Amino acid sequence: MPILSVSIIDIGTQGLLAANNLATGVDPNLAVRFLTRYGYFAILFAAFWEGEAVLITAGILCGSGYLDWRLTIVAAAIGGSAGDQIYFYAAHDRAARLINKSARLRRWYPKISKFVLRHSTVAVLLSRFAAGIRITIPIVCATAGMPPRKYSPLSLISGFAWAGFWVAIMYPIGARVHGGG
Repeated sequence: MPILSVSIIDIGTQGLLAANNLATGVDPNLAVRFLTRYGYFAILFAAFWEGEAVLITAGILCGSGYLDWRLTIVAAAIGGSAGDQIYFYAAHDRAARLINKSARLRRWYPKISKFVLRHSTVAVLLSRFAAGIRITIPIVCATAGMPPRKYSPLSLISGFAWAGFWVAIMYPIGARVHGGG
């Protein structure tokens, strides 16, 4: 947990510096035009691959007035959930073969899959917040036989909760930096 806290503080500091540099070190018209034209697409694309760093910076930019918090949440939720869908569907074929090839995975997989299926709703909803194991939950859900009709909506709901959480946490920091307060 301390490593996660330090990482979040480090990423938050980088986001603050980025927002401050955006406000002072760059031609404001150019930066604002770039953000309004490509910012939400960049968030969608980046959330597909990496989450917290993108949302910490985006939340600060929302609070600074450069991005709309609602569109930021939508873009991040869709991007993050799309990434999970790729892992989920790719895992149907590939993960089962990988598990069968590894003695260690064959030993641990039944316990893990039983736990995930028993707590499937909670596992999918909370997996978005579990940095480091986020990719494993869609893979385990797919190989354990969770139906896509159950997984996909839960993944999207989780994406919206996750994006809303980070934007809500970082928005006041961006407002304070931009407002000079």
